[in-house]
Amino acid sequence: MSPKVTQQYKIEIREKIIKAAIDAFSKYGFDRTRMDDVAKTADLSKGTIYLHFKSKEDLFYAICENNLAEAKQQISTMFAKKEDLVSEIERFYDFFRKKKTANERVFFETIAESARNAELRKALYKQRMNIFETAIEWVNLQIERGFFRKNIDANAIAVGLVSLYDGLTVNKLLGVSEDYNKKAWVETIRAIIIGIS
Repeated sequence: MSPKVTQQYKIEIREKIIKAAIDAFSKYGFDRTRMDDVAKTADLSKGTIYLHFKSKEDLFYAICENNLAEAKQQISTMFAKKEDLVSEIERFYDFFRKKKTANERVFFETIAESARNAELRKALYKQRMNIFETAIEWVNLQIERGFFRKNIDANAIAVGLVSLYDGLTVNKLLGVSEDYNKKAWVETIRAIIIGIS
């Protein structure tokens, strides 16, 4: 009789595969990574990989979903008081900058690859819309709390915040000092918050 596979075990295997995919995509690039590379990195069979993900694009989307869930979790524990908004935004930045170097390389690698891969481009677009939606929800929550004025364009502010973060990520990948990037983040966010409060 074969052992019973628990739901927790399935979740752990899925997470192991996602971590291996990040490592493989970061090491070989999205276009050169094969599912065999992910299986070898995860120390699992290729069949096990395909039980969880039908393609590299699915794996990439799972990486994005994990990142978004982590961002939502981090946001849910922050931003309780208006006077803490800037310091909390700084803490948010620090948290994600310390964790995301490999993910950032993978993200920009896949952007380049998406010019030649329609499925990947669809996954990136869908993920981008999910990120915007999360940021819009956060801005709207700050409006409901009275932290931001009611007459601002929440969508535009949210997309601008995401774009600022993405631009500073490009800076980081190009070698711009993280101290410089963090200062740009904090001062720009401070100016935005003052402008919309």
